[in-house]
Amino acid sequence: MPRLIRAGDRGPPVRDVQQRLARLVEPSLSVDGWFGPVTVQAVRRFQRRRGLEADGVVGVETWRELVEASFSLGDRLLWRSRAMMRGDDVRGLQARLNELGFDAGPQDGLFGPLTHRAVEEFQRNAGLEVDAVVGPATVEALRRLWRAHQSSGLGIRAREREWLRRVAGRGLPGARVLLDPRRGPPDAGHVGPSGATEAEVTWQVCARLSARLAAGGAHVVLARGPATDPTPSERARLANEQGVDLVLSVATNALATPSASGSSTYYFGSSNFVSEAGYRLAQLVQEAVVAAGWVPDCRTHPVTWAILRETRMPAVVVEPGFITSPSDERRLADPAGQEQLAAALAAAVTGFFTLDTVDLTSPSVAVPAGD
Repeated sequence: MPRLIRAGDRGPPVRDVQQRLARLVEPSLSVDGWFGPVTVQAVRRFQRRRGLEADGVVGVETWRELVEASFSLGDRLLWRSRAMMRGDDVRGLQARLNELGFDAGPQDGLFGPLTHRAVEEFQRNAGLEVDAVVGPATVEALRRLWRAHQSSGLGIRAREREWLRRVAGRGLPGARVLLDPRRGPPDAGHVGPSGATEAEVTWQVCARLSARLAAGGAHVVLARGPATDPTPSERARLANEQGVDLVLSVATNALATPSASGSSTYYFGSSNFVSEAGYRLAQLVQEAVVAAGWVPDCRTHPVTWAILRETRMPAVVVEPGFITSPSDERRLADPAGQEQLAAALAAAVTGFFTLDTVDLTSPSVAVPAGD
């Protein structure tokens, strides 16, 4: 998809979007090739169901979700390819494998190495040809053995809890952390009423946070430079290649209403899976930010953004304020406010690695927001 598709657009790309929406969320949607108010609402409804920002614009992530949502397990052959296969059919495969005790990793809809190995192990145990290709025979065996009464993702949740227990108490020195300043030139991101940009604010906060974490003995990797803007998938790939222990992405919120303010933190979660490690990190980050005075508390939320979904380690996105709020903008752009925010985030990251005990109360599985 070469560009954004948004309100007012016309033509075959809009018709394609409408056809997909009609199959997935809005059967009565008119496929007329015009991106009017009804199509905008259908896009927002789809985005809410998929854990995306409900802005009514079909960008890269929304388009990707529209394509992935069109696949069900058994619709096509699945295997580990150079361009990683993605889709709801992969997510369904992972759910069944995890429920049967084969570690397919987080139910993220990405056919990666963990899913590949889980398919091989399942085929070996089911007496099938061990080729790691999910064809009709493997799908039939999965459906025959799948026990619907089991809790979705029970195995992967237990493994995440064990990982959290090992991490607790290890300390910050030696920890590898990727800091991700959202946006980057030439994309300034959200812009405040006085001209402060998301790209500059997040860079300054992450630079200050990097210095604090490095002083504590952590090895810090920055997802971008001061003048670069990798895609969210490229940032996630860097985290995976560097083998970091966690990812902290810093962003700003924005609304047309200047009175909107407050902080929120996001972790990976879909309709049937929540990352417990991500949830735990998000809780610590949100508590630290609120304690530092970034209020009101807009809480933590499960979403499916690429930087959270495609990373193989706990990852969160924190939005400490609305840059469109004059008061939040002043604090976000003020060096003293940036330093205070960096201190709060450093405390949260340090706490993630140094707590003697870990609260393993399960987060609720993400439920799509209402219309």
